Amino acid sequence: MTNQRPDIESEGAIFTKALSDFFTTKFLTLSTAPFLITMILAFIFLYYLSGEFFDMLSVAAQASQNPDAAQAQNELAQFAKEYPILATIMGSFIFKALAGTLFYVIGGGFAVLVSVILAVIIIGFFTPYIVAEVQKRHYPTIERKATVSIGEYLLFMLKQLGLFLLFFIVSLPFYFVPLVNIVAVNGPFYFLFHRLLTRDVAGEIFDKEEMNIVFKEAKWRIATTTLILYLLSLIPAVGVLGQVFFVIVLAHQFFQEAARLRQTTLAAA
Repeated sequence: MTNQRPDIESEGAIFTKALSDFFTTKFLTLSTAPFLITMILAFIFLYYLSGEFFDMLSVAAQASQNPDAAQAQNELAQFAKEYPILATIMGSFIFKALAGTLFYVIGGGFAVLVSVILAVIIIGFFTPYIVAEVQKRHYPTIERKATVSIGEYLLFMLKQLGLFLLFFIVSLPFYFVPLVNIVAVNGPFYFLFHRLLTRDVAGEIFDKEEMNIVFKEAKWRIATTTLILYLLSLIPAVGVLGQVFFVIVLAHQFFQEAARLRQTTLAAA
């Protein structure tokens, strides 16, 4: 008798199954932890940036009104002395209102993206528990072969953060090109989202050899799933409140990939 290779369910079927898991008391309760932590960190970050920004405008306004009284070492005061008209404009109420609006619109967008990445990092601490729960519910016969140490994962994370910063810097010139800027802004963030989330979940199910094989053979299936998850994460609150759901989705996909790979290996032996 020929062993039948297990099929990988469609994205729709996997998402439906994951949604059913997510709307249980256990997972809904768990989702509040990364949500609260991420929101607190994101608001502190945005509050700090906004404070620095408006302090700069206030100093510019004061220096424009009395530049001689300003401290000589203050760069903004020096700017006000050299360009009094521009300093006056920057200190005006209208400019502050327009600048504040742009700051919170643009800063809010970046805050969403940054909060998503923060949530992905935070959810990593909960991933082993989530994956174990999905296994118990749906895949009790599929062995977990987690072999990635904490040290290896931290090095991997630092490497991906470095690549993210490189991609982010390279993409900056394209921010001012219409339509292209959409890809330029989201490209580096999707890269980091995809790399951290897939490695985090896969590391709980596969050994290193299996992980490399799956990432090679199923890269487009995985990329399709993570792209859908990333687009969902851009919806305010979903990006941080839905991280548990994202891990559940990938857990289902990777358990099915594990079943397919191991069945194929047994059949070939």
